[in-house]
Amino acid sequence: MRTIYIPLLLLLFVVTSLNVKAQQIADFPDIGDDIMPEYPKVEWLKGNPVTQFDKDKIYIVELWATWCKPCIAAMPHLNALHLKFKDKGVIFIGQDVMEDDKAKVEAFVKEMGDAISYNIAYSGDVNSDFNKKWVKAAAVSSIPQTFVIQHNKLVWQTHPFNLNEAVMQLLIEDKFSIDAAKALLKK
Repeated sequence: MRTIYIPLLLLLFVVTSLNVKAQQIADFPDIGDDIMPEYPKVEWLKGNPVTQFDKDKIYIVELWATWCKPCIAAMPHLNALHLKFKDKGVIFIGQDVMEDDKAKVEAFVKEMGDAISYNIAYSGDVNSDFNKKWVKAAAVSSIPQTFVIQHNKLVWQTHPFNLNEAVMQLLIEDKFSIDAAKALLKK
């Protein structure tokens, strides 16, 4: 009789775990869905704090960490896009995630100086508001990861190098689609 309970308990554990994972993913918007109106609570280390999304602005939210070499490699690219498009209603946010050493992040941001001139936010440890509402809910398993938000809708979740001037122009002209962006990337 006891041998029946162990497999049943294991099955119950697996089903419960899958249900929790499905709930986490279901809580984050799919492409084309409205994004939550408030930006999660974070500490702003540089630039202008964003507390709410403005439907008339485009947001590029880049997830990064000091230990992530590909994230750091993408920063000059994102900074160049920021400098070119900051006056066209595009807000770039470098959102530090997956690390809990704030002093290390602050030192990194200070050392980078104007090489990252866009907004920088620190989220804190894995249990922070941002990490729960975005990283875990969106099932982000690796960084860098970029979220593109337009008209308060999630329009793309991609790698930062998939953003270029032509893709940014599609966003600004309100002609963006993932297919159009991918077609531009093949050129």
